[in-house]
Amino acid sequence: MVEMPEELKRLADFHGHLGPYVLLGYRMGLVARKHFSGKFYATVFTGTEPPVSCLIDGVQFSSNCTWGKGNLAVKMGGVPVARFYDGIRSLEMSPTETVQMKIDMVASYEAGKKLSLELFELSDHDLLQIREDGKEETDRIVKL
Repeated sequence: MVEMPEELKRLADFHGHLGPYVLLGYRMGLVARKHFSGKFYATVFTGTEPPVSCLIDGVQFSSNCTWGKGNLAVKMGGVPVARFYDGIRSLEMSPTETVQMKIDMVASYEAGKKLSLELFELSDHDLLQIREDGKEETDRIVKL
């Protein structure tokens, strides 16, 4: 098996294991950090049921949007979608259709870890559907 990169070891230590949804959330947070220069907020539409809710930990780990700081919200939906916004612009991300089909076929932790290592090697645009929108109004989190 391929050696796990150090950043993924830290992610797996934080989350408890490496799986495709935590990896997706991690990459979403990295994209958001490149996109927004200042403080920004995140809303994750996974709900709180694993495995899709594992996306939340990945977003927290890489974006610096956290439940404790109040700049992360979780909404019900059960879908691997995250929206990041700074009060002016928003960026919404979800896995590509091909990636989601691969995730849906995962039947074990070991298979999930193997798929995560494969997904890690993809470019942002091969991994994620990334949509830019205008001003974010509906999911605004109270600024601290």
